[in-house]
Amino acid sequence: MRRIGLYYPYIHCRDERWLKLTALYWPKLARVVPEGYPVADSDVVLALNDGIGFLESTRPDAAAEAIAPLFLDLLRERGDELRARYGVAEALPSNAFGVTTEPSAPWSAEQNHGRLGRHGLAGLHLDEMAPRLRDALAASDLAYITTRSRLDESATEVRWIAMRSTLAWVYKCALTAELARRTRYTPLTDQSDSHGTHGWDAARVAAVLLDPYPAARRPHEDVEDAIGLMSVRLVVPENLDDVPVEKIIRLRERHGPEFDAYAHAVSSAAADFRESLGAIEDAEARQRYLALKVTESFAAPLEDLRKAMRGLRIDTALSSLGAKVELGAAASLAAGSLPAGQPLATAGAAVLGIASLRRNAAVARDARMNAEPVAYLLRVERGLQPQRLHERVMRGIGRATGTSV
Repeated sequence: MRRIGLYYPYIHCRDERWLKLTALYWPKLARVVPEGYPVADSDVVLALNDGIGFLESTRPDAAAEAIAPLFLDLLRERGDELRARYGVAEALPSNAFGVTTEPSAPWSAEQNHGRLGRHGLAGLHLDEMAPRLRDALAASDLAYITTRSRLDESATEVRWIAMRSTLAWVYKCALTAELARRTRYTPLTDQSDSHGTHGWDAARVAAVLLDPYPAARRPHEDVEDAIGLMSVRLVVPENLDDVPVEKIIRLRERHGPEFDAYAHAVSSAAADFRESLGAIEDAEARQRYLALKVTESFAAPLEDLRKAMRGLRIDTALSSLGAKVELGAAASLAAGSLPAGQPLATAGAAVLGIASLRRNAAVARDARMNAEPVAYLLRVERGLQPQRLHERVMRGIGRATGTSV
């Protein structure tokens, strides 16, 4: 059974290209939404929700309570060190600090947007942290409880916990890891500087926050997500930003069984990788083996399927009639007119012949497609490309004959 993705560290996705890619290979995507939070989704998110119910919401309360002791213990044991490095007093212009602009992405030193970001701070929603922990952090000069409005100034103000961005990042990763443990969702992010969500125990939290030179630990992406992303990138166009999200929705709606077969193939490939190569620690070697697995499980079968489709003459079925004049007559009939001197019976016979050939080809095509887990990728490859002239003509003939082309 496919798992559900868990988006972090934000509530609203920042990268719509990433979101489109994710919708092509994940069945659903959950996100952390505190109760009463005024969600303001983009048109892409709204379309995905309306079309295929893509995004789900999960609350952080229980997970926040569960990880609070980890940070409270660190605060008791090494509070002075934490204050020296992550105190917020010097970052605040005064004790009256209200945030009225969107702190868009101040999770890393390079992202200094909004008033919080300019002071090296990041914002967590108040309900993403247990009350006892946020009170302890505020009392220790490690957090500042403040407010900010949505971009829409008419919306209700939301209370936030302003913290140093590194401390906020580590906390959010630990929270996401606990949510993933409880829900069996798979953490996913569109942020390239992610710290990852695996292994956030007390030792790692302390090392990342307080060691002068913490050991480099590049996070491994989830195997299932890596294989899904690498396989779908085999077929998506470079201009995915310009592809209407409605095309992705139609692909998911029209080819549900093929999507499910592909999804199971991704899960199976991931399980096989974990069993045979999951212990690999070297990041570069891991990526090379992942690439080999994707080639074996998806790239090679996809090319075989492309060749099979060409062998069935799916894209060139009309040429087998060997009569360009009949094609012209059929296309004209579909458009509502006939060439001069062309008998209606001849044009009609051409249309019927084309329709019969198309039906026979469709039967052969569907039989082969239904047998291949990578058939969904071929659907994606064709479905996201601009419509060709040949396809437009064939659709016109299909409307005239009442057949699906």
